[in-house]
Amino acid sequence: MIRKKQTVHLFAKDITGDIIKDRQEVVINWRSGQLVLDEPPFNGGQDIGPDPFTAILSGLVGCTLTTLRMYIKRKEWDITDIHCSVNMSQEEDPFKTSIVRTITFGQPVTDEQKEKLLWIAKNCPAARLLQGEIVIDTHLSDDASVPAGTGNYPLPNADSMLRSEN
Repeated sequence: MIRKKQTVHLFAKDITGDIIKDRQEVVINWRSGQLVLDEPPFNGGQDIGPDPFTAILSGLVGCTLTTLRMYIKRKEWDITDIHCSVNMSQEEDPFKTSIVRTITFGQPVTDEQKEKLLWIAKNCPAARLLQGEIVIDTHLSDDASVPAGTGNYPLPNADSMLRSEN
């Protein structure tokens, strides 16, 4: 029996965002509320929320720490305090983004524990997402209520038509 790969959406409801005229502030709507993203003043914003890159790296920090906490709890290790620092750099030619992450513990950790915790951190879901192949399928729509990944533009087979024109 041959099984087809299934695409499973991780969220029951789309994450959406809106921006208004003359503002850099973006209101993100997620399952339980809202989050404001904004640019720093040097990019035309008011810095009233994290910028998009900060939000991405914050997701990595949050996932790293909660995944480590779950593992430590399951192992019943006496590690109460965990700190995670991240930053990123970009090279232009060829374009490459590098994320650096450092994790520290408030208690002594054995070499055996360090080895396992490093493996767990490297394989937390957000790290795997950021290190894996990512495809962004973008569509335009005249209707803001359509689900993510749908819309009325590009037209069906538009990608193949564009390739044949070039």
